[in-house]
Order: sequence, then structure tokens, then C-alpha cells
Amino acid sequence: MKNTENIMNNDMDDDNPGSALPSLGPNVPAPPAASGVSNGPDYPGSSEDIRQVQGSMADSESASVNDSRSRSASRFVLAVITVAVLVALMVAVVLVPLPAWLVDSGRAGNAAGAQQVDQTDLTYYCPSRMALSDNGKYGDSAFQATEGNVASSARYAAFGSVYEASVGAVTNGSVADNKKLTGGDTLDSATVKTYSGSADQGSQAFETRLLKAKSGTGAAASVASWASEGDLKGLAASTCVVPALEQDFLLGPTTTGVTQQLSVANFSSKATSLQVQVWSTKHGSPLRLSTGNVVNIGANGEATLELSAAASGAEALFVKVKSKETPIAAVVRSVELEGLNAKGSDYAVPLDAASKKAYLPGIVDGDQVTVYARAEQDTDLNLSWVDAKGASSAKTQRLEAGKVVPIDLGKAPEGVIGLEANAAAPVNVAVKVTQNADSGTDFAYVTPSLAYAQSAVVLPDHTDGTLLLLNSAERETKATLQGYDASGKPAGSKQVTLPSKAGTSIVAKDVGDHAVMFRLKNGKNVSMGMRLTQSDVTNAKLASVAYLGASGLEPRNMKVWSTDNAGIVH
Repeated sequence: MKNTENIMNNDMDDDNPGSALPSLGPNVPAPPAASGVSNGPDYPGSSEDIRQVQGSMADSESASVNDSRSRSASRFVLAVITVAVLVALMVAVVLVPLPAWLVDSGRAGNAAGAQQVDQTDLTYYCPSRMALSDNGKYGDSAFQATEGNVASSARYAAFGSVYEASVGAVTNGSVADNKKLTGGDTLDSATVKTYSGSADQGSQAFETRLLKAKSGTGAAASVASWASEGDLKGLAASTCVVPALEQDFLLGPTTTGVTQQLSVANFSSKATSLQVQVWSTKHGSPLRLSTGNVVNIGANGEATLELSAAASGAEALFVKVKSKETPIAAVVRSVELEGLNAKGSDYAVPLDAASKKAYLPGIVDGDQVTVYARAEQDTDLNLSWVDAKGASSAKTQRLEAGKVVPIDLGKAPEGVIGLEANAAAPVNVAVKVTQNADSGTDFAYVTPSLAYAQSAVVLPDHTDGTLLLLNSAERETKATLQGYDASGKPAGSKQVTLPSKAGTSIVAKDVGDHAVMFRLKNGKNVSMGMRLTQSDVTNAKLASVAYLGASGLEPRNMKVWSTDNAGIVH
């Protein structure tokens, strides 16, 4: 072995290719020698070959580095593109509604629903006592207008399931000054909460909070004003008005000596702007008012507009008052003078929506009757007297679209209780009734009265009344009148049977000696009103006439429909 190692070392030292290794055995051949390659035991080639290999390896490492850098740049570009696409998708999802085919349809059977919303907070506008629109003193005192010994009263009543009711000033009055209605248990529908006072201190807001909105629960209130001396001689009365975004009136003339003062109240804490439109007997389109068509009214405030100045010289007017922002309540004070002679005064209250049929309880024999009517389209209006036996034709009048038409029916026949109006198209109707006496005249406005399952009317203090009922059904109708005294306790009742299309009149004291508030039950086909008298005026042998319409004791509600729509959820 040593000799062999020596031989191998000598060969390497001599840089000699040397001879082949000795034979390892008879059966193992020696490996052939590659051409130009040393047969050394550890190195495959020459030093030149090694340098070539090393250069190749360096080139490979350089290429690998360049390839790594290229891959990093590609990843960066791809990341930037991905972020941009994601941002674009997010913007599209937020701003663009999803296509219908991408939205789940859901369960159609359960997607829609209805909810009934009841009004449990009621507000009414009760005007102040009658007054002259101009109290200025001009010229000789003997020729100056004067209100005389005018007096007033008001009564407020809350029926049924009432939590609380109060009366306070319209114009920013202190809550501490409000008067609460008393009498009657909150849960006892047999009694009534009530309060009575004067209307001398300005217009009042009557607010009622109900525990539950149901038939027989609600409120009614009224105001009366009277005088036996001065320019307001006679009797005037008004029911309290429910606020609305629009209120309409039919009024008498605006000729010399007549004032028609529109008084509007805003109960909201937000100011509003009113648009006032007026139609006359001559034009089917609104008049251009000399005072302008816009009235601004502040929060919790009142405003007035002199219609006699805005549209003077008219035989009759139809007035539409619209609020842009909040519900408003309005009345019109109408005063008529002829030289030094008082011709009467009254309040005009808003009309209900135009209808093809209207019933006006409140006309009695001896009344001088003038009907004011207006329709949005040409139609014929049929008017009929109603008494205890039924209806009889009074007159048929053609109405031209938009124009107000005064219709003189002359003196009401004996036994008449009211008037029925029928037309092929919806019509607004109001009646002016006038009573004459040796010492002068007085008038009142009578508006259509709706029929309710339950309704109520209340007598102001120091007045008396007669209830007038009209049956609009084609069959006999039975109803019950329940009376209450000034403390709100039951004070008698009366069963009433009304023939088809007929009416009846009932003196208030016939319901109960001390009854001053009246509720009509089972009266879904019965319209109710009341004519008033006042002893001071009657004893002075003056003409006096006033009318109060009934207020419905029915829930005010509406249905709100909702539908699920997944398409609006982004």
C-alpha cells in the first residue's frame, strides 16, 4: 500500500499523466481514461476548466438576482392594481344601487304591513269675543262706532277616556295660567270634564290628551258673544276650530258697511306663511287681492287679514287659506252696519270638504235664507227643505265652475228644521239666515254638519238652545241624546226616532232641566246642530240668531303602510 501511495504522489508531483493503476484483480478492468482529462483521484479537469465553471456559476448567480428583482417589481405592480380594483368596487357598492337580479326577493307574503296611527292629542282654536275690526274714534262722538255692552262666555268639554284637558292663551301664554278642566273620573265615560269662562281675554287654545282614541272620546267647545247696545247688538256664536293645513270659507258680501275679518292662529313653535286665495261671483279664477295674497304668522301667534279691503265690493266670497309649514286654525268675524244701524254680526267657521250631499240642520221657520254655493266644475245644485215629515224641493240652481253663486230662498216655511243640498259634482255650501225685528236685524252662518256615530255640542253660559237633528238615511233611525250639567254629571237623556229623510227639533231643557252639554249616540246617519238664544237680547226685543255645529267624538286616525325592500339597503 505504501509503495502504491508513493507511486501516486510521485506521478502527481511530476505532473505526469502516469500509467494506469495496477490491476485490482483479475475480474475488474481498469476504467478508461477520458481524452484530455487527468486521471487524478479528486479533480475532474484542469484549472482552466475550473475557471470556466466558476465564471458560469457567477453568471448564474447574477441572473438569479435579476430574476428575483423582476419578481418583486411584478408583485408590487399587482398589489397596486388589486388595491385600486378593491377601492373602485367599494365606491361602486356605496354609490350604485344593486341590480334587481342581485337582490333577494324575500318573502313577499310577509314583506308589507299596515299600522294604524291614532291621534290622542287634540287642539282647538276658540276665538275671542266679537269685536269691531276698527276701534278708532273719528269725528263727532254721536257718529262713532262702538261695541256697546258686549259680553261673552265659553264652555269647554272633554268626553270619554281623557287623561287631561286645559285651556290657555294662544299667544305665548304661561302654562301656569292655563285652566284645567275638572269633573268626572278619567276612566268613567259617563261623566265629562268641563270648564267655563269668558272669551274677553283673547283667543284660547283648548288642548285635550286622550288615554285612548275610540268612539265616544273627544272634545267639544263653543264661544258666544252678545250685546243689547252699540254696533254689535244681537247674538253671535262659534264652535272651536280644529287646526288644518287648509281651511275654506263661504262668506256674504264685502259691500259698504260690511267687514269680513279673517283671524288665523298658529299653535306651532315654527312660523309659517299663508297663501290666501279668494273667488267671487264674477270670476271663476282667484282674484288679485289689493292687500296681497300672502300672510305671515309667527310661532304661537295670531294674524288678521281684512277681506273687505282685500276684495271689496263683492256679493259673496269663497276663501281658501293654505299654510306651507304648519297646521293653522281660522275664523272670520263678520259685522254689518248700515249707516248708524247695526245689521248683525257672526263668526264664520271653516267648511268641511266639498261633497255631493250636504245636510244643514239649523234653519227654522221665519228665517230669511240665502244659500252660498261653489263647485269646481259646472253642475246643478238641488236644494230641499227638511221638516218632521221629510224633504220637499226648494230650488234648483245652475253653478258655473269656480264662481260663487248666492241663491235667495226667501223665508223658510213653517216647521222647517234644515236644508238638504244635492249635486252631481262635489259642492261647497253655506247658508246665511237673517232674523228681523222692529229694532233691527241679526244674522248667522250655518254650515253643513257631518253625521257621526257619536257627536257633541255644548251651550256657553248664559245662553239657551234648541237641538236640531236631520236623518240622512233612507230608513227610520233611532238615536239617544245624553245631557250633562255644568259640573259634567249626567243630567237626563232622551230617545229620538227620526223618519227617513226627516228631522226634529228638541229644546235643550227637554233633555234635562240642567243640561248644558249634549252627546248624541248611535247617530251615524244623523246630523246635529243647535240654535241659540240669549235672554238679555231677547228681553230687549232685539233680533238675535246664532248657530253651533256639532263636533265628532270619533277617533282621528290613519293607516301607515310599510313595505320591505332589500334593494334600498346598500
